[in-house]
This record gives sequence, C-alpha cells and structure tokens, in this order.
Amino acid sequence: MDFETLTAEARHSAAIEALEFTLIGTLRPRIFIDGDKWCVLYGENVQDGVAGFGDSPREAVYDFNKAWDKKLGASLGVVK
Repeated sequence: MDFETLTAEARHSAAIEALEFTLIGTLRPRIFIDGDKWCVLYGENVQDGVAGFGDSPREAVYDFNKAWDKKLGASLGVVK
C-alpha cells in the first residue's frame, strides 16, 4: 500500500471512531463495571434506560450505540 492509501484509511478509521463516541460525549451516560462486563447506561436502570455491555469500555460503547438505534419492540422481542 502506498502512503496516500494508508493516510486515507487512517483518516477514515479516526472519523468512524469519532462518530462512535459522539453520542457518549453528548449524553454523558454512566460507565461502570457490572459483574464481569463494562456497562454504559443512559437512564435510571438497565430495564428502563438504554444500556450497552462489553468486555472493555470501548466495546460497551459500541453496544450502547447499537442499543440506542433499536426500536422499542426489538428489545422486547416483538418486532413486526
């Protein structure tokens, strides 16, 4: 690979990483250890809020971002 391609890929990766953390920076959810996983939680509790879990804080943020986009029925197993 040439230098320009590597530079473009690095910029692309940095942009994706920035987007992944934009929601966290805006909402300021709680980040804590829950059992053997990291948890990112926006709301009072896991049942009523939006939560993401992972083996690292970064993985929990990615999972939180996925959960943020789920429709209510999807989390309840009643997607139509």
